[in-house]
Amino acid sequence: MAESVVSDLEEQFDHKDLHLKARRAALGIVAGQLGITLLISAVGFLIGGARAGISALMGGGIGTVSSLYMAVSIFRLGVDAEPDKILKGFYRGEFLKLALIVVLFGLVLTTIEVSFGPMLGCFAATLLVYWVALLRSPI
Repeated sequence: MAESVVSDLEEQFDHKDLHLKARRAALGIVAGQLGITLLISAVGFLIGGARAGISALMGGGIGTVSSLYMAVSIFRLGVDAEPDKILKGFYRGEFLKLALIVVLFGLVLTTIEVSFGPMLGCFAATLLVYWVALLRSPI
């Protein structure tokens, strides 16, 4: 009986620890995306002027904001949530993330005169942050 309670507590602690590490990793990716966005935007501003810098900021901002939405959406449910609810939340979050990307690109393209190269390049750079995080992952 006592062994079962200890085992349950250890398992619960492991799940909470894993949940916390995963949340930190997800927010670390978002922080990395923000950093690369600011760096590329500053370089774009210095090399190509205001239009290039703002364009890069818009593209990177779209990638960063959509990733932040996904991270918040995934970890909205607690560690004790049912697996099917977690999976449904993941699918819903990914769909809404893609919809958010489409809406934000549409908004930027219809309201601001942007340079496509810096905008799409910085957006792509935010996606590369995932690959770097994957290569650095101990898993």
